[in-house]
Amino acid sequence: MIRFPGLELPVPVFAVLVVLWGLVLFRLRTVARSPQNRVVALAYLCFAVAATLVVRDLRYGLDRVTGVPDLAIAVGHLAGLAGIAFVLRFGLMVLGTNARAVTVGRVVLIGAGAVMVAAFAVIPRRMDEPDFGYWQPSHPATIVYQLVDLAVMSAGVVAGAVLLFPLWRRGARGPLRVALFLLWLGCLSLVVYAGCRYWYVIWYGFEWVPRGARYAAYGRFTEMALFLGVLLCVLGGLIQAGLSTARWFRRLRGYRLLGPLWTELTGAVPTVVLGEPPRWFAGSLELRLYRRTVEIRDAQLEVAGRVSPDTRAFAAMTLEEAGTTSPLALDACVLRIGLASPDALHPAETSAWAAGSDLDEELAALLALQEEFRDPAVVAAARRSLTPR
Repeated sequence: MIRFPGLELPVPVFAVLVVLWGLVLFRLRTVARSPQNRVVALAYLCFAVAATLVVRDLRYGLDRVTGVPDLAIAVGHLAGLAGIAFVLRFGLMVLGTNARAVTVGRVVLIGAGAVMVAAFAVIPRRMDEPDFGYWQPSHPATIVYQLVDLAVMSAGVVAGAVLLFPLWRRGARGPLRVALFLLWLGCLSLVVYAGCRYWYVIWYGFEWVPRGARYAAYGRFTEMALFLGVLLCVLGGLIQAGLSTARWFRRLRGYRLLGPLWTELTGAVPTVVLGEPPRWFAGSLELRLYRRTVEIRDAQLEVAGRVSPDTRAFAAMTLEEAGTTSPLALDACVLRIGLASPDALHPAETSAWAAGSDLDEELAALLALQEEFRDPAVVAAARRSLTPR
């Protein structure tokens, strides 16, 4: 058990909550990047609130602070509805916006939330008898509240399982396919949880089992299904977060490796520098890297303009004699010649520009150019091309 003042948490539950809130904090960093990132971050935040308020001690603590019996239960359930709404929105963004589906989904979720709030106000609740589902299981408002909540949750997780299954089966082998598989398993586990809850609401609500009777095995299995589903969904999200982190470090490494080439080219053409970079490095790495690639390409255009077509043709012939026929090697050789040449107005000819369709591919292309720039054969060809003939 993990013990805090007035609170005890089982180690597995504590671990799930720590990982879940860690993922939420990671996702909240991306809210400004795109509407999709914002929707995903808000969905994880809502589900984190809902999962946290399942813990009884936390729930009772919130009720005592607010003075409203079972308020934490309602907050957790409504947060779950909001999370489903954000997931629905994200799915429609990915699959294509469907205005009618968005409208219908919103109406259903808002209607369900209104019914739950109205039922919650009617249910007899007492601070010394927390959890109205246990103390008032046969009250009509309790039955309505719980069945509406479970119906919406079940529809959401079943729809998620149905949509994720073909995506997982058709996905290419790799981390993303594993993430989809874990999300699918998480939905299945939550379906099991919803089934257990249906059993409790119906059997207890209609008094088919003795009122007030508790089944320890049922309680443990239900909570295990819930937290297993949450854990699997979190692990699926963590894989994506891990890929994003790995990409950030890969870009950081590329940004550092491009430093020497950038320094040499901007030293020769300082006018291409776009001004002072943002001060906050960690959050502006993508912008810094994008600017660095643009400045290198602009300087490359300027420097290549100093090399005449005849000199370029001679450099190509020299490289071919050395057994190098790569267009990228020729561009690197032209760079070396241009850096050692006075300003001129020759047509800038390049053969390997715009090789990348996105920032990561452009980074790879520039790193390959820098590799060729240092190649001894390219250095020798540039020196020979600069020798008067």
